[in-house]
Parts: sequence; C-alpha cells; structure tokens
Amino acid sequence: MIEHLDLNRLKAFERVLFEFAKPKTVVLTTPNQEYNVMWDKLDAEEMRHDDHRFEWTRKEFLEWSNKIGETYNYKVELFPIGDEVENIGAPSQMAIFTYGN
Repeated sequence: MIEHLDLNRLKAFERVLFEFAKPKTVVLTTPNQEYNVMWDKLDAEEMRHDDHRFEWTRKEFLEWSNKIGETYNYKVELFPIGDEVENIGAPSQMAIFTYGN
C-alpha cells in the first residue's frame, strides 16, 4: 500500500501512523522491485502499475522498516508474499510492526 504514496509524503504518513496514532499492530505490504524481472511484459526499471510512486527492493524495505521500528518503538517482522525465487525473492513483501516491543 505504501507504494501508492508520493515519496515526499512518506514522512508525514510515518508520523501520523507510528508517532501519533500508535496502533498496536500495523501490517504493510509492498511489491518487491527485484521481482519485476520475472514478469514477461515488464522491463526491470518499470513499475508494475501506473499508480505506483515507487517500488522498493527487499533491502530498501528492510532498512525503512527497521528505521521505523527504532524511531517509533515497534518490533518489526518481515515476510515474503508468494513463491520465492533465489536471489530475487517473492513478488511482494510484508512488514508487521508491533508497538512497544
């Protein structure tokens, strides 16, 4: 879902959700940009949908998720969504944030 936000609005989203609302659990999913090479009709540099503002690699999502956890006191668990391909990962990725851990 975060891939639909403009990158310049991501920080505001982070603050509203994690700093002010502080839900006990947050589940976010996003495409794995590395997996795009597996789609026949998609160039490696293209995004999957016209309404995506960005697509992160597994490393980028991991780093962002860990930064959120450290900044706002959330435990973070990351999971692949879909069948994984060696050195590419799964089509999508999910982070589960649990407050106060």
